[in-house]
Amino acid sequence: MSTAYTHQSNSFDSGRLSHAYIVAGNTAGTLAMAVVCSGNGKKPCKSCVHCDKASRGAHPDIMHVHKQESKREIVIEQIRALKKDVIIVPNEAEKKAYIINDADLMNVNAQNAFLRILEEPPSHAVFILKTGAPAQLLTTVRSRCVELKAITEDKQPDDVITDMVSSFFHALENGNASLAAFMFQLEALDKGQFAEFLTAARKRTAIGLRAVGFGCQDALHGTFSREDHSGELRAEILSHAERLLVNASDYLDLNVGVGHISGMLCASLISAASTK
Repeated sequence: MSTAYTHQSNSFDSGRLSHAYIVAGNTAGTLAMAVVCSGNGKKPCKSCVHCDKASRGAHPDIMHVHKQESKREIVIEQIRALKKDVIIVPNEAEKKAYIINDADLMNVNAQNAFLRILEEPPSHAVFILKTGAPAQLLTTVRSRCVELKAITEDKQPDDVITDMVSSFFHALENGNASLAAFMFQLEALDKGQFAEFLTAARKRTAIGLRAVGFGCQDALHGTFSREDHSGELRAEILSHAERLLVNASDYLDLNVGVGHISGMLCASLISAASTK
């Protein structure tokens, strides 16, 4: 089974790089290359000297953390060594990338030590947690990372859209960083897929509004279940999302590009979330 990451075809915007990501598979290498890339615009450019070194595994500002052969876990001593290294400025690039392979193997002490780094991350470092089991990470660690989700190529089209809708509501629940990451997924859809996503998301939003209206707060299986949200606020968020989805459909009918609509949709949701 092969895996394609929905954001990968659009690469990464240098101005939108977060300080920490959770990814799986080869996306870690692509993201690390984007971190050190010196090209203009979308990254990685795959043509600059930094991208060349990264592609050959020879870039001094891309570091890896692996489980030691003699250990069953990634231990706190390895994270302490990372912490000592991270205060050192990059050798050649503007930023340094740290890939923690099989990040789910970090034991609790190691994760807590890593959490302290995430709480005050240096501006020149980007941490990439490579794992196929993000649920094994502490919630406090996951909440400080942007999680880039994958869509498997052997899934049926309907399954892909269903996953996208679930990701949309997950992003709404988890705030600005998740919404920004979700935009990369939306931008990778073609026009037909994007239209299907908008239709499916609008239907699920309508179901959510009816559920909230009847007092069934658990009808969306945890969506908008944050403890600090009242039922009224959930309905307000759902209503706002529904209006934006309708507007997005109208723009699509006017042949506005998927990337442009995705940006407007996510930017409006981020702006709304910031005022709540």
